[in-house]
Amino acid sequence: MKVILASESPRRIHLLRKIVKSFSVVPSGLDEKAISDKDPVSYALQTAEAKARAVGEKYPDDLIIAADTVVTIDGLILGKPASRQEARQMLNQLSGRQHQVITALVLFCQNQLKLLTDYEITAVSFKPLSSEEIEAYLDLNTYADKAGAYALQEVKEKFLEEIKGDYYNVVGLPLRKLRQLIRLFFEEKITAEVTGFLLPEGLGLIETEAGITYLVPGAYPGDRVEIAFEASPRTVHPARLLSILSPSPARRPAACPHFGQCGGCSFQDLVYQEQLSLKKNYLIRILKKYFPADYRYLEVAEIKPSPLEYYYRNKMEFSFGQAEGEIYLGLREKTRIKTHQRDKKVARLDRCLISTPLATQLFVLFQQLAKESGLPAFDLKTNQGFFRHLVIREGKKSGEMMLSLITTSQSEINLSDFSQELARTFPGLRSFWWVENNRTADVVSYEQPHLILGEEVIEDDLLGYRFKIHQSSFFQTNPRAAELVYQQITDEARRLRAQSALGLYCGSGAIEICLSRVVGEVAGVDWDPANIKAANENARLNGVKNITFISSPVETALSGVGRGSFDLLIIDPPRAGLSPRSLKQIILLEIPNLVYVSCNPETLARDLGLLVQNGYKLENLTPVDFFPHTAHLEVVASLSR
Repeated sequence: MKVILASESPRRIHLLRKIVKSFSVVPSGLDEKAISDKDPVSYALQTAEAKARAVGEKYPDDLIIAADTVVTIDGLILGKPASRQEARQMLNQLSGRQHQVITALVLFCQNQLKLLTDYEITAVSFKPLSSEEIEAYLDLNTYADKAGAYALQEVKEKFLEEIKGDYYNVVGLPLRKLRQLIRLFFEEKITAEVTGFLLPEGLGLIETEAGITYLVPGAYPGDRVEIAFEASPRTVHPARLLSILSPSPARRPAACPHFGQCGGCSFQDLVYQEQLSLKKNYLIRILKKYFPADYRYLEVAEIKPSPLEYYYRNKMEFSFGQAEGEIYLGLREKTRIKTHQRDKKVARLDRCLISTPLATQLFVLFQQLAKESGLPAFDLKTNQGFFRHLVIREGKKSGEMMLSLITTSQSEINLSDFSQELARTFPGLRSFWWVENNRTADVVSYEQPHLILGEEVIEDDLLGYRFKIHQSSFFQTNPRAAELVYQQITDEARRLRAQSALGLYCGSGAIEICLSRVVGEVAGVDWDPANIKAANENARLNGVKNITFISSPVETALSGVGRGSFDLLIIDPPRAGLSPRSLKQIILLEIPNLVYVSCNPETLARDLGLLVQNGYKLENLTPVDFFPHTAHLEVVASLSR
C-alpha cells in the first residue's frame, strides 16, 4: 500500500516527511467553496474528507492522507483570501486578539472501506498590528493560499504573542495526532488470554500457536483482553490494550487512589502473592541466560515477602509541582513510553501508601509554606523556580524523623516559625534541614545543607543494633526486609563457623556489624569516606570492637588481601554488579565461602555464572522482596569452593 498526500502544500509536504519516509503527492483539485457548513470543525472535516475521496477514487488501493486548515474568530471562518483587500481585512480582525486554528485530518482507503478522522484546535494570540506591519507582510505576496491570510512561520517574530497547543497544527499538519491516526489505520485487533509476564518491563505476554508473541502493557496473566497491534512480518509485536474482557482472578482494586498516575508503584492492582510469583519467575528467566539447563537455578527458594506490604519505606523523595499557580507535592508521573525526566509532570498526591502515614500531614504543611511564600516550584525545562523536593526519612522502629527541604538559591525563605510548627505537630521530628541545590538535573543533592532544627542524625534499629542515619548516608530503604537478609547472612556465617569475614561495598556497615556477634574478625570496605565515617560511628555506638572499616576502591583493597586472610566474603555491590577486575581478583583469592547480595538479578546472574565457571558452587538462591508493588527484587546467593 502506497501513501498519498492529497495536497501540494510545501508546508504539509515538509511536515509529513518528519513521520512518513515515502509518499506521493496528488492534489485533490477540490473546489472548497462547494462546502457550505458554517461550523468551523464540521467545515474542516467535510472539506478534508472530500479531498481524500476525490484522490481515493483514482487510487483505490492506497492510503490517502488529506487535511484542511481553517482559521476562526468570533465563530466566523476565515478562509483563503481572494484579494489583498480581503487579506488586509482578515489580519485587522486578528490584530490584538486570540483566534483558533483548526486542522481536520482524514485517512482513507476506498477498497478497504477504511475512513479515520480527527482534528486539532490551537489557540493563537496576535499582538496589536499596525497598518505598516500588515502592509509590509502583504507585500511578500504569500497570503493567497493561506487560511486567515498568514503563515505562522512567516509572521511569528512580529505578529505572534502566544500559542496554546500544537505548533505544527498552525503550520498545517498536527503531527502528533496524525501519527496516532496512522498507527490506528494499520492496526489489527485480536482477543486472547494473557499467559505470561515480563519483568522489569511490566508487559503481559500473549503467545500464539503460530509462534507470534504480543507484548501488552497493563495486562496480567489470566486476563482475557482485546488488543491492537500494527501488522508486520515480525514475530514479536508491541500491542495496545484496548479492553479487559475478563480480569485475572489475581487482580484487585488498588489501595492507593493515585495508582496509575505517579511512578511510585507498578502492581498495586495485583494481589501480593501473585506479585511474588511473577518476581520469582523473572529471576528464573534471568538465570537461564547464564546457566545450563540442568543447573540449580531450578531450586530457587520461595521468595521471602516484605514484612510490611504498605508503609515500608523509611526514605522517600517527593517533588514539588505547580499547576494553575498552585504548588503541590507528589511524584513524577508514570509513563509507558521512554520519556526524559524533565518532560514528566509531577503527579499530585495527598498520601503515599509506601512511605510514611505522616506524609499526608506533611504535604499539607509544606504546601501551605510554599503558598504563603509566594515562590514558585522549580521547573526542569527552564531551570527556574524555588521549591524542588521534600525528603522524608523515618526510623521505622525508633519513630524518629528527619525532613529535608530542597530548594534553589534563587530566593531566600525564613523557616524559623515553620520549624517550630513542625516540631509541635510531629513529636518524632529530630532533624529538619534546608538544602540549597542549583543543579539542573532532577537529583537530590546535599552539598549546601543548613540545619534548621534538632540534631544532624536520627537513629534506627536493625537486629538489635542501633544505627545513626545521616542526611546523605545510605541505609536500607526497607529495614524490616533488610533484617531478613542480614539474619540469613548471620545464620550462614554461624553455620560455616567463619572466623574472619570481609564485606565489600559495606556502606554504613550494617551487615558487618550484624556479623560481628558470630564472626571473630570482620573488615568492611567502601569507596565513600562518608560511608566509612558513618560505619565507624555505628560500630562505636554499639560497642563493637572486632571490626575494621577501610575507605578504598574495592579493586585497590582486594589487591592488598592475601590468600587465606578471610574464610567468608560478603559482596553487596551497586546495580552494575562487580567490575571485571574485581571479579578476577575475587576468583584468584579463592576465599572458600561467598555471600552475594544483589538488587539487580541481571548483573547477579552474570557474575554468578562467571564465579561458577571458575570453581565456585552455587549452594542456594533466596529472593527477598524489598519493594512490594514494584518490579525490584533483592537476591541473596551463597557459594562455596
